[in-house]
Amino acid sequence: YYYMTYIRKQVQGSNVYRYSVRSYRDPETGKVRQEVTYLGKEVDVNGEKALKPPVDRKSVRRVLDSGPYVMYRVAEDHGFIRQYDEVMANLTGIKHAARKVIILAAESILGPGHSAYVHTSIPDLTDKETRDIVDLVGRKDPDTIGMLEKSMATLIVKEFGSSGLVYDLSAVRYYGTENDLAKYGHYYHSNGENREINFVLAVTGNGGIPVHHRPLAGSIPSVSTIRGFTGELKDLGIMGILVVMDRGFYSSDNLKDLKNYSVIGALPSTVGIHDDLILESRDIENSTNYFQYHEETVFMGEKRIHGIRYIVFFSPRLRTRKLESLYHRISEKEDILNDLMGRKFDSPNDMARTVEAELKGFRNLIDVTYDRESTRFSYVLKNNAIQRRTNRFGYTILLTNTMIAAPEILRIYRDKDKVEKASAHLKPHLEPFFSRSEEGTRARLFLAILGYTMVAIIASVCGITYAQ
Repeated sequence: YYYMTYIRKQVQGSNVYRYSVRSYRDPETGKVRQEVTYLGKEVDVNGEKALKPPVDRKSVRRVLDSGPYVMYRVAEDHGFIRQYDEVMANLTGIKHAARKVIILAAESILGPGHSAYVHTSIPDLTDKETRDIVDLVGRKDPDTIGMLEKSMATLIVKEFGSSGLVYDLSAVRYYGTENDLAKYGHYYHSNGENREINFVLAVTGNGGIPVHHRPLAGSIPSVSTIRGFTGELKDLGIMGILVVMDRGFYSSDNLKDLKNYSVIGALPSTVGIHDDLILESRDIENSTNYFQYHEETVFMGEKRIHGIRYIVFFSPRLRTRKLESLYHRISEKEDILNDLMGRKFDSPNDMARTVEAELKGFRNLIDVTYDRESTRFSYVLKNNAIQRRTNRFGYTILLTNTMIAAPEILRIYRDKDKVEKASAHLKPHLEPFFSRSEEGTRARLFLAILGYTMVAIIASVCGITYAQ
C-alpha cells in the first residue's frame, strides 16, 4: 500500500508545535488513515529556530519516583544526617528523627514518594508522626532550625567556601488567619489580597548552596534585618558577605545605612536617574563597550555618583525579545477590540465591563472612547506611552559600592534571578500556606529550603544549572 509523510505545524498563541503525519491507505478497509507523532516545540536559540523535543514522561516518572531516595543519599553522603543525629539526640526521643527530617525535606520538593522509605527501612510516616516532626523542627526554644543550620553550615562551608551572597526573595501566599509571620506584603493586591510569608536567604558564592534563611514579618527586608542576618552568617562561618537586593529595597537612606557592607542592587525604573542614565547611554553599542556573557552580547557603561557605581547594561537580544513580545500582545489586544467593535452589547455598562476586562494590563497603552448612547466604542494606541516603555527595553541598571568587575556584577545579579526561579518552583509545594502557628511556618520553610539545598548540591556536583 502507499503512504505519505509530512510535517504539520500547529500554532497556539505565540507557540509553534511540530508533528510528523503519516498518511496511508489501510489495505483491509481501503480507508485513508493517519498516524501522528509529536516532534516537539519550536524555540529560539541564538536567533535561530530549533526544536525542543518532547519530554520522555516515563523516564521523568522514574526519576521522580526515585528522587526522594537520591536526595536522601546526597544528605547522607555529605554528612547532614550524621550532624542532624547529634543535634536531635539532645532534643527528642523520636526514633530516626534526623532521617525523617531529610525525607520530609525531599518530599517538599518532589512530593510524596515511597523510594526513601523502601530503601531506608523507615516505615511511611503517619499524619501524627509528620506533625510531631514539624513541631520539633519549628520549635523556637531551643531553636531547632538554628541548631540544624549551624551543624550543616560547617560541612557546606568546608566544601563550597566561606563567601556568601544574601538575597531578598519574594513571598509565599498565606491563606490562614492566625500567624504572626503573615503580613500584608508587597504582592498583597496582585495575589488575591491574601497575606504573605516573606523570607530572606543566603547562599554560598560557589555553587549557590543555601546556608541560612530567616522568615520576615514584613514585605521588604529592612536594613536592621540585613545587619542581624549578616551577623548570624558570620557565626556560621560565612565571612565574605555580599548583599544582593532587588529594586524594592533601593533608597538613598538604605544605601547610606549599608555603606559598611558590600552591596549589589537594581535601580528601579521609577527613579528619575534611571531614565537619565539610559538617555546618556544611547551610544552604548560600541565595540569598546561590549563583552560576551555566555552566548549573549552585552554592552556596558558606568557612572559614579556619590561613591556608588551605576552600571548600565544593554542586551540587544533582550530588547528584541521584549519588543516582539509586547507588540505581539498589543496585536492580540487589537484583534480582540476590533472583534468587540462589531458586537452588539446589552447595555453601556456591559460594553465598558467587557472592554475593560480585555484591556487588563494594557490600559495605559490603549486609549478607549465610549459612546454610551450608541453602545459603541473606538480606540487608539497611546504611541508616546508605548515608546516610553520600549525605550527601556534591553537595559538593566545595577548599582554597587564594590570594585567587582562589571561582567561579574551582572553574573551575580542574574544568579539571584536563578535562585528566585528555584524558589518559585518550591511555591506550588508550599501554597496554599495554612500553618496557623509561627512554629509551623518556620518548619515548612526550613524543610522546603533544605530540599532545595540537596537539589542545588546535586546540580553543583554534576556541573549543571538548577533548571537543567
